[in-house]
Amino acid sequence: MGRAGLSALAGDFADRVVGALVSNLKLAAAVLLTGFGVLAALVTLPVLTIVLAVSIGVSHGLPLVAPAGAGGPPLAPGELTCPAPGAAVAQPFGPSALPGEPAMFGYPHFHTGVDLAVPQGTPVRAAEAGQVIDASGQTDSLGLLVGYGNLVRVVAGDDRVDYYGHLSAFGVSRGQVVQRGQVIGFAGSTGYSTGPHVHFEVRIAGTPVDPAPFMQPC
Repeated sequence: MGRAGLSALAGDFADRVVGALVSNLKLAAAVLLTGFGVLAALVTLPVLTIVLAVSIGVSHGLPLVAPAGAGGPPLAPGELTCPAPGAAVAQPFGPSALPGEPAMFGYPHFHTGVDLAVPQGTPVRAAEAGQVIDASGQTDSLGLLVGYGNLVRVVAGDDRVDYYGHLSAFGVSRGQVVQRGQVIGFAGSTGYSTGPHVHFEVRIAGTPVDPAPFMQPC
């Protein structure tokens, strides 16, 4: 075989080696990128799930259907009993700095009720007589408790509805008639909550009002 033939063989061998190296590098890069992709998915998916759940329902203002009437009797001072005797007010009705609160009454964040801090499992009592229209957990599309968490709503007038939120357990069921002071549930920290308490809220014709001026001291 002449010198020209040897040169041709050497060139062909070099081309094959380079081609094999390039193919192997492509394969290695694909495997490496796939591994990183799987690892990134495993790390980020739970985080994205939590962010999605929080973004769906961190607000007390999630829409809830409540009956509307021709106008119930106005509340009088002391007409409402404290839902959790011995509780301390953790957050009053009014403008709030918490980003999870809904925009209302011209404020970017507004707390629509009174938070009464009590130990986990403390009995929560009806502030006034009425009928239960809702005793269930407020959940998002993932089935996670959000917003008010476990919530009891009681119709107390033609268009007045009392809310008892963040309960750990229920003491009543939908349609049940309750009397003032009757246990309707137990305090907890379900939904959008930072600690055990009961969120007590009064809505008249769908609009939240401050229950404090009408509530007996706890």
